[in-house]
Amino acid sequence: MKSMLFAAASLVLVLAACERNDAEKGVTRVDYDIVATGTRRFEWDTDTGAGSIKVLLEQANLGSAGAEVAEIFFPPGFKGTTHPHELEIIYVLEGELDHIVNGESHILGPGMIGVVREPDLVVHRSQSPEGVRVLVIWPLGGEVAGFEQSGMREIELGATPD
Repeated sequence: MKSMLFAAASLVLVLAACERNDAEKGVTRVDYDIVATGTRRFEWDTDTGAGSIKVLLEQANLGSAGAEVAEIFFPPGFKGTTHPHELEIIYVLEGELDHIVNGESHILGPGMIGVVREPDLVVHRSQSPEGVRVLVIWPLGGEVAGFEQSGMREIELGATPD
């Protein structure tokens, strides 16, 4: 219950910070339908199955640059590489994730949150035989552009893959 309250409070704070940043930058709000099932999906292959990043919120449906949100599936046995984030909030939906921050392992289960801030370095590893599903919030944005350049398969949602 505490983790759910923390998650809700974190999301409110993140969204409030985004509101302030847009106002300071003179961003004009664009009318759009906030209800979204995602804009696109990125996929990669591993020996134990495909991983995926379903982009739920980005500039394309937010109407301006800023916060990005994604649902990520790490397949069984997934062992990511060390990487940085300016700010990342990761919430485990299903399975267990080994969230290694600056070399220190933290096993996160459903309902738990991990946070990475600059200059932290993080590695994500699946600890569950069924894989791990997480919700990730990048309050400062700019993460999705990296997926576009990564060589992963990109699928527009609503379109059928080749």
